[in-house]
Amino acid sequence: MNKEYNLTRTRRLNLILNALRDIGRLIATQNDKQALINGICNILVEKRGYYNAWIGLLDDRESLIMTAQAGVGEKFADMRRQIEKKQFTRCIRKTLASADVYAVLDPVVECSDCILADYYYRRGAMAVRLTHDNKNYGFLVLSMSKELSLDTTEKDIVKEISDDVAFGLYRFDLEASQKESNKQFETLIANSLNCISIIQDDTIVYQNPGLRKVHQLITHAFVPPDFDAVFVDDQKRVIREYKKLLKGEVLNIDTDFRYYPKGVDKEDAGIRWAKISARKINYLGSESVLTNMMDISDSREVENFLRIQDKMTSLGRVTAGIAHEIRNPLSGIYVYLKALKKIYKNMGDIESVLSIIEKVELASNKIESIIKRVMDFSKPGRPQFVRSNINKNIDDITKLTAVTLRKNNIRFIKQLSPDVPDCWNEPHLIEQVVLNLITNAAEAMKEVKGEKCIELKTVVSRGRIRISIKDSGPGIPSTSQTKIFDPFFTTKTNSSGIGLSICHRIITDHGGSLKLNTSQPTGAEFIIELPVDNQPER
Repeated sequence: MNKEYNLTRTRRLNLILNALRDIGRLIATQNDKQALINGICNILVEKRGYYNAWIGLLDDRESLIMTAQAGVGEKFADMRRQIEKKQFTRCIRKTLASADVYAVLDPVVECSDCILADYYYRRGAMAVRLTHDNKNYGFLVLSMSKELSLDTTEKDIVKEISDDVAFGLYRFDLEASQKESNKQFETLIANSLNCISIIQDDTIVYQNPGLRKVHQLITHAFVPPDFDAVFVDDQKRVIREYKKLLKGEVLNIDTDFRYYPKGVDKEDAGIRWAKISARKINYLGSESVLTNMMDISDSREVENFLRIQDKMTSLGRVTAGIAHEIRNPLSGIYVYLKALKKIYKNMGDIESVLSIIEKVELASNKIESIIKRVMDFSKPGRPQFVRSNINKNIDDITKLTAVTLRKNNIRFIKQLSPDVPDCWNEPHLIEQVVLNLITNAAEAMKEVKGEKCIELKTVVSRGRIRISIKDSGPGIPSTSQTKIFDPFFTTKTNSSGIGLSICHRIITDHGGSLKLNTSQPTGAEFIIELPVDNQPER
């Protein structure tokens, strides 16, 4: 008896292993969903020994998508029509409501409304939901002996089979989703006017076809690992950025570089400019680099032209300013010399001659002063840095201006943060900048009615000392805000327009910045930022 039982058990285990092996192979190799569920039903009947097996696949609204069966016969067509109307049998309703395997001991009695009840006479049945990752794909119904329907191990086997089937269906959906995503992706980049490439293992595996017609020169501008088409002066930088991206040290590359056009000899090629954006992606299951590149040579030429034009405009303004500044004293000298000539002819008194000579000397000194200021601006001397406290320098210089400001009814508020550390600077130059900004603020408020106020603050933030000078004057017109640091640009009648330019140059030489706060609703606020640790070169 034991021997016969063991033989039966061994045969049963072999059937289970064969069925599971064949189902696993089918799931791994089959590329058609209908063929997959048809094959599974056949395996379960032929290899596992069930009387019949049938599968129904449903969508999210439990509408029937497709069915498969083995061992049922022509009667199954009626069952399919019933399911299409969402008239589910008792076992299907129970199954869809639970993740457990539902066992039916006497289908004829328990499922009397089932069209297939006659097939289950003196048999048992099991039904199970096909679920993977919280998604229900449908159900599987099996007909078997009553003994098997009572067996808990058989329930576990049926559950394992249903999980494998559900995973196979999930794989179909995943692949279909990937194909659709890849199709949309390829449609998008295929019609892009930019050069879009996908790089895997330093090899370009995809490049949009439309690009080759539009920008043929740039197709091989970015080809790892050697980047031969990249201009030699940019090559090391491009390779370094690319390696950082591969190692995950940066999330993306966003830079420009020069390159040799495709199909042109490097000796004869006119070097062009490319702008690239690159980042890591997963393409067809492999880690890849997506690059989006465009030729910016034309825009670079426009930028260069505008830069030259801007310099020429500034040069014209400087020239006009110098001519204007020098013309007045020169005219005076000319008048004085004519008067001196007239006095000499008439043998006038020596006092008049000395007076005219003195005026000529003053005019000459003014010309020399103008030339010196221009030279200081264009070629300033190297600042003589010492380590000192900015607060002390500012406090000393503002004490000298306090009396003048009070006489002009200007309230002066000074808030110097005690946290400001010593830094490298040339004290008298910083004092000159602060004094110039305070003087400008005071002059801007001459015509202001009501309260006049200048606020000076120092704070330290993120390794930089911040000095702000704000006034309650009329402010600076938006049309002039971009020009205020240009040499010889001024909105005042008796000003050379070079003061702010020199201030800007001084702060820049200190490694800092001087800016106008354009978000100020009223008045004007200038902000100086100086680095705390800016060790000068020796």
